[in-house]
Amino acid sequence: MKKFFKILLLIIAIALVGVALPYSPMLGERLTAQTLPTNQEVREGDIIFHTSKSRQSPLLQVATRSKITHCGIIVMREGKPYVLETLKTLVLTPLDKFIARGEGGRYWLKRADVESVNIEYGKYLGKPYDSAFSFDNDTYYCSELVYDIYLKQLGIKLCEPKKVGDYLILCTDKLPIIEKEMSRRGITTEQQAVAPVDIFESNLLKDVK
Repeated sequence: MKKFFKILLLIIAIALVGVALPYSPMLGERLTAQTLPTNQEVREGDIIFHTSKSRQSPLLQVATRSKITHCGIIVMREGKPYVLETLKTLVLTPLDKFIARGEGGRYWLKRADVESVNIEYGKYLGKPYDSAFSFDNDTYYCSELVYDIYLKQLGIKLCEPKKVGDYLILCTDKLPIIEKEMSRRGITTEQQAVAPVDIFESNLLKDVK
């Protein structure tokens, strides 16, 4: 009987932890050198996602109810895959380094249903990170960069932007912390934004296995 109650308590504890965690897509297996994507498995224009270890990542997870907190676009340079992404500035990062930098070395890869993509990335390199999450100010945050390139270069609108306030409806427990960070950055609840998970959930993209 004691063993039964121990098992029951363990099940309840696991359930409570699951409720406490924000929603997340199922994580892939931990990567090894043998499971890293090869040049043949990735294509230019593929979108790669991971859980960032940045200071803002936990707040994004709460606000968007997802473990998906960072993304970038695959570009091929001299036959090798790189990720066009936003750090302090917009940079090209070798694919293996991008993956290793994510939480647990896990990633998700998505692809649009297009035959060939040639990303013009040169004009983005060196541009500053957009900490205010504003559209059309010649600076970019990660998902804005992906959204902008797909819209302007491929004519594909991956998702509909939302008001920042729409992300905050379900995170009242963390709202004071998030609002303080928004105030520091000059972000308002009425401005439009695109979160990494919005792009991840686009019905115009498919999983790359």
